[in-house]
Amino acid sequence: MTPASHDLVALRAHVDGGSGPALWRSLDALAETPAFRSFLDAEFPAAARLAAGPDRRQFLRLMAASFAMAGLAACSDTGGRSQEVAYVRDPERIVPGAPLVYASATLLDGIANGVTVLTRNGRPLKIEGNDRHPWSRGGTDIFGQASILDLYDPLRSQAVLYLSRPSSWEAFRGAVTGPFAAIKADGGNGLRLLTGPLSSPSLLAQVAALKTDFPALHWHSFDPASGGGALDGAKAAFGTALQARWRFDKARVVVAIDGDFLDPGPHQVGTSRDWADARKASASGDLLTLHAATSTPTLTSAKADDHVTLRPAELAGLPGRLQAAIGGDSPKGDDPVSLWLARAAAALAGARGAGIVLAGTDQPAAVHEAVHRLNDALGNLGQTVFFAQPAVAEAESLGALVEAMQAGAVSTLVVLGANPVYAAPGDIDFKGALAKVSLKIHAGLHADETAAYANWHLPLAHPLESWGDARAWDGTVSLMQPTIAPLYGGRSAAEILSILSEAEPRDGLALLRAHWLEGRDPARFEPFWKQALIDGIVPDTAFPAETVAMRPAGPSASAPPPAAAGTLDLLFRPDPTVRDGAFASNAWLQELPKPLTKTVWENVIAISPALAQGEDLSSGDMVAIGVGDVTLEGPVWITPGQAPDTLTLTLGYGRVLPDMLFSGYGYDAYPLRLAASPSLRPGASLRKLGRRVRIATTQDHGTLEGHDFIRLQRPGDGSAETVPRELPSFYPAKGGDGRAWGMVIDEDACIGCNACVVACQAENNIPVVGKTEVALGREMHWLRIDRYYSGLKTGAGLDDPDTHFQPVPCMHCEEAPCEVGCPVEATLHDQEGLNLMVYNRCVGTRACSSYCPYKVRHFNYLDYTSAAAPSVQQQRNPEVTVRPKGVMEKCTYCVQRIVEARIDSDKSGQPIPDGTVKTACQGACPTRAITFGDLNDQASAVRAAHGDARNYALLGELGLKPRTTYLAERAPARAEPPGKEG
Repeated sequence: MTPASHDLVALRAHVDGGSGPALWRSLDALAETPAFRSFLDAEFPAAARLAAGPDRRQFLRLMAASFAMAGLAACSDTGGRSQEVAYVRDPERIVPGAPLVYASATLLDGIANGVTVLTRNGRPLKIEGNDRHPWSRGGTDIFGQASILDLYDPLRSQAVLYLSRPSSWEAFRGAVTGPFAAIKADGGNGLRLLTGPLSSPSLLAQVAALKTDFPALHWHSFDPASGGGALDGAKAAFGTALQARWRFDKARVVVAIDGDFLDPGPHQVGTSRDWADARKASASGDLLTLHAATSTPTLTSAKADDHVTLRPAELAGLPGRLQAAIGGDSPKGDDPVSLWLARAAAALAGARGAGIVLAGTDQPAAVHEAVHRLNDALGNLGQTVFFAQPAVAEAESLGALVEAMQAGAVSTLVVLGANPVYAAPGDIDFKGALAKVSLKIHAGLHADETAAYANWHLPLAHPLESWGDARAWDGTVSLMQPTIAPLYGGRSAAEILSILSEAEPRDGLALLRAHWLEGRDPARFEPFWKQALIDGIVPDTAFPAETVAMRPAGPSASAPPPAAAGTLDLLFRPDPTVRDGAFASNAWLQELPKPLTKTVWENVIAISPALAQGEDLSSGDMVAIGVGDVTLEGPVWITPGQAPDTLTLTLGYGRVLPDMLFSGYGYDAYPLRLAASPSLRPGASLRKLGRRVRIATTQDHGTLEGHDFIRLQRPGDGSAETVPRELPSFYPAKGGDGRAWGMVIDEDACIGCNACVVACQAENNIPVVGKTEVALGREMHWLRIDRYYSGLKTGAGLDDPDTHFQPVPCMHCEEAPCEVGCPVEATLHDQEGLNLMVYNRCVGTRACSSYCPYKVRHFNYLDYTSAAAPSVQQQRNPEVTVRPKGVMEKCTYCVQRIVEARIDSDKSGQPIPDGTVKTACQGACPTRAITFGDLNDQASAVRAAHGDARNYALLGELGLKPRTTYLAERAPARAEPPGKEG
């Protein structure tokens, strides 16, 4: 550092400490330093002349303050890293305003999803899928899309804390060097390491090296989002813990027992793409069909062609009943479960070797084992079902750690990226056991509940600030590289372990290179390394299929006992948007509607319509849920498809940390959870409290009410369109310049995952408005996904509807009524068919919204943007206007991307190739349900989709000629049209 930079660090200490007079004394001192005066003379000679005037002292003070504040983050102490300073001359590869893209990865439950990160002027702005990654294949999920906001989160941990007071990395290293040397001399006795789930080869190698240096070290892993026994089930069936994978392209029928392969999780992106591709490829008369049985609705059951709802104890016995039915013992009766069993068994029996039976991750080991044995009996193993090594490495449990702490066997605990004080099951007293540990070191992105009980808290670097690696669900190793210097001085988990274990700590790049250099020819390493960083993957690292042999069946595991009469089953599931609470500080995800309930900013208690009727409950009523001596209070939400006498609680809420974004929202379900059975707890009671709360939701109704917004195409159907394509119009035909942008959305491929919604928000600077504003109907998302129920089947206490998803952006109507309604022509048509908004012309009459039948326009009632933290403002896309209050907003088909392609086309004189322009929603979609392009290009993909027999226009009977159209869902012959309400 230069002397002036040292003064800046001192200044930051004064600023952080809130010392006014000391701050100005520091500014005066900085203004008088030779380094600062030399800098001013060299870079700002005119300003240097002003410094000689009568207001010299005040001028220098203000200039020093300006430069100091601008340089605080770049010049802060980073503990041996190369120091970042602002550039005067453009560095190589940086073109001001031009995008620069890096291949990297985002993490979910420790598992990677390959992405690319778009940066401008050194600022990461947008996550896109990595087309070169063999697992993600260009797709993303909501967590990957929203991770860019986590990077700029102003509530991230920004300092090393000792006993909750600011300290430094140097002080931390000095404090732990002696104790860790003593622990090493003692063979590592008393030392424990607790992490989240790990799939990183380099980090796992570090842990292995730690065990060599500290032989008595125990490594424990804790994943609050994991609630089932998938690996234990495979171990019981095959003798080793393996991860199931499926070949949907070779299957004709899938039976999912509480299956969740389309639901949020580290598997979602790749598995949903496999499913959608296989579904699209299957012939209309031999459609790949999905039979689903669940106790609580999921995205997987929502996409099922045949589904049934039943209580958890009945669900556990389903594999055995299926096997009996396939063997000829067909179920008797006309109840929904028996009928579903008969259909599913017949489909599996008719597709031996081409069927798949799978269980959800939240099911216990016994169910997974039974499913493996059923697949073996059907000849599916090795054909449509195979097994590979799990991406996440196995470690000791959290329960074993707590037992050791309570026994006084732990003197030093290092917690990396986990928050067990908040997320531990209710029957594990982690906080109490922690009091018996003398040295507690915690590292995390936030100073969370566990940090409050640690001696030392260390700020973790965000994955987009770090060097690292991690495996995807299929085992492919993704490389992560920093796209920006650490904003808040954080360090990666690998660098923290290096501080604790190495005499000369290394940075993340050195640690990562050393791992991948091991065993390779140094002369050939650089070309390999460079290409791996460009591609974002290490080639040929996916896990191969393992040869499995079924072990003899042991004693049959007993199914969960049915709940006692008058009691309820509690199901625990990760929240669809904040997961286990790890994303609770992300405002985009807090305001993202849950796919099925459409609620935001809190969790609710899912309850079946039948139970709600019996208890005289309606959505928003507060209830008390109790098991034993533990009780929680929360609002109920009536959820079609929920099993009777079953409640679903979601995790990740009920936190009370002061001054945090998530504080005070929702209820905390963890105290009711049990370590031995984290997904299910029977024997609960429910009590109505007699008061109500207002739940913010973006959709107040869910039935189609006889309309054909959603359409099905059955075998033998012709076009899905039921009205003429061209209706008479009063308006003259509009001219064009040869291009006609349009979009087609395949409803059969859409799984309602919301990745497109978050991608649109990130791309277009869409503000967060908060729970109160959403409750008033003022949400600002330019793209929504409507969820509809149809075919309600009520019988035997069941309420089990068909579920449909429909993404709705602006339709870009050729005969747009909004353009007629606007009194100042703020909304208008361009020559390529885009319906545009001129924001500085809009006077806020909202007439366009009242004229729009699709209700896709949103009004800025308040100033939702200027109050955002400065760090959050750094994420905004400079290619898109940040709108003030009082104007209408809507989807623009990402016109900024169209303009960029148009400029390149004008420069080259060549037409825009098909596929060059991808909207943000299209690029994010993991199932490739969205197609966009030039409808006038006869060879374009969007033109082919527009001519598909399934293509139809939403509200086509209005004659508005929307440029956005839909492909109808595909259904087996037995399916009923969604408009036929029960």
